[in-house]
Amino acid sequence: MKKVFTLVTLAVLTLSMSISSPVFAKASTVKKHNKDVRVTILLDASGSMARKVEGERKFDLAKQEVFKFAQSLPKDAKIRMSLFGSEGNNKNSGKAQSCEVIRGVYGVQPYEKESFENSLNGLGPNGWTPIARALEHAKQTDEQLNNGTKHIVYLITDGEETCGGDPVKVAKELHNSKGSTVVNVIGLDFNDGYEGQLKQVAKAGKGHYYQASTGKEMGSILSAESLKLHE
Repeated sequence: MKKVFTLVTLAVLTLSMSISSPVFAKASTVKKHNKDVRVTILLDASGSMARKVEGERKFDLAKQEVFKFAQSLPKDAKIRMSLFGSEGNNKNSGKAQSCEVIRGVYGVQPYEKESFENSLNGLGPNGWTPIARALEHAKQTDEQLNNGTKHIVYLITDGEETCGGDPVKVAKELHNSKGSTVVNVIGLDFNDGYEGQLKQVAKAGKGHYYQASTGKEMGSILSAESLKLHE
């Protein structure tokens, strides 16, 4: 009996020493490592986003899926959202204002449901599509990044640049600026086989181009992206 007691005592002591060892401590904290993550959402509010898909405006479909996506992000992530095309109108009389103004609706901060969803109150699709200008605006987030910060930009749009900018060039510059930035593009309601400008924007930003024909498809894309951010 004494021999058995001694063996049990030794086993407990060995386990205790192992748990307190640096190797065990490192292994037990690997899954608890928190990445410094910034998410920027650039949401198209140009006039064409007022057109309907499945009986709802494309802008409203996108807005609903963005709300779900934001809520699903890692708790320590910071998020920012801007609208482009929300100002002016989609006629020549409103082009200058529409192409110039990018409306920042939610600054770089942790997600807070009420504030985030209220940030789009009273706003909707109006004008032109200044994608390059919107990407320039995203650089402001990069200026606040620390070394090692992961910055993911999600450009959500149903059209290409209409304000004369060069979004491919700006996406490349954004990727090469401070921080580890990638530009993902979600093309909403494009024809199958699309090979246009938006694919080149994603390629230049070292991100991915995704195509969604419905709100459900967009939701699936954003759900998959959220899972990646939790890895």
